[in-house]
Amino acid sequence: MRLLVADHPFVDGNKRTALRTVVVFYMLNGYTFEYGDEIRALLHRFATAESDVDITTAVVYFRACARRNG
Repeated sequence: MRLLVADHPFVDGNKRTALRTVVVFYMLNGYTFEYGDEIRALLHRFATAESDVDITTAVVYFRACARRNG
């Protein structure tokens, strides 16, 4: 996600693409990624101030949003 957002590989839609990539990654691994509005702030920080993102906080958020299917 960080690379898709921070490196800006596309002219438009980098954050949306990164978010969909995470959702599909979780789906392919048997999880549902149920995110809230906080994801927008995280994506924005990755895009504008990547060094300000606390990786531990991001990992905790991603784990909290993951729900095992089945």
